[in-house]
Amino acid sequence: MDTPRYLTVLRESGTLLADAAEDRPHAHVPTCPEWNVADLVWHVGEVHHFWRSIASGEIKDPDDGYVSPERPKDEDLLPWYREGLAETLTVLTELDPEEPRWTWAPQKDVAFIQRRMAHETAVHAWDVLNAIGSRAPLPADVAADGVDEFLSFFLGLAEMLGLPREPVGPVGTVLLSATDTGQVWSVDHTGQHWRVSRSQTRAGTAVGGTASDLLLALWRRTGSEGLSITGDEEAFARFLRAAETE
Repeated sequence: MDTPRYLTVLRESGTLLADAAEDRPHAHVPTCPEWNVADLVWHVGEVHHFWRSIASGEIKDPDDGYVSPERPKDEDLLPWYREGLAETLTVLTELDPEEPRWTWAPQKDVAFIQRRMAHETAVHAWDVLNAIGSRAPLPADVAADGVDEFLSFFLGLAEMLGLPREPVGPVGTVLLSATDTGQVWSVDHTGQHWRVSRSQTRAGTAVGGTASDLLLALWRRTGSEGLSITGDEEAFARFLRAAETE
């Protein structure tokens, strides 16, 4: 995916999220069990606000005087969210993707933020649609790029940040195959660190499914629903636990 596509995904997913939230703001969100739809809208709007502040240069990093917005009243929440989405799109559209910016990842540029906002918003739009009974798969190109982003930056994030994690046991090598796009990812955790390659290799566990089903499994939305698993199924379960980001 390229920059125009990321911005299109952000605009379309962000609008879809707000439109879906209009009639049922208090519906429970099963995939974010502590939230209702309004809480999720607030979360996404707050995330947009933070990264917009970074991208625009308003702040250099989280310690540079960042002030979180106050949550609007319920009747003002969606207008606030929509306005923030429009501002975020304006900021990210006007910037050079290669311009340096702070991020928590090794990649420190505007391009990372553009990509992150597209996927953050797309997955949470799915959460809202699922909550109101209208869930649909993510577009194949978006989901495949989301899998690649997850494996590139979120796999092993807990270890990188020094967050406590219970040992989950050996994972070995897991081969992920997107049946609709033809893309494959080989993920190895036989040593101390995660290694990801974008080629087919010998693996103890092979997992196949649409790119959307793979991405939703990685983000702990659907587990192994819709996936075909051959080899060591328990190793894949350990892989999912080890890949948790919270």
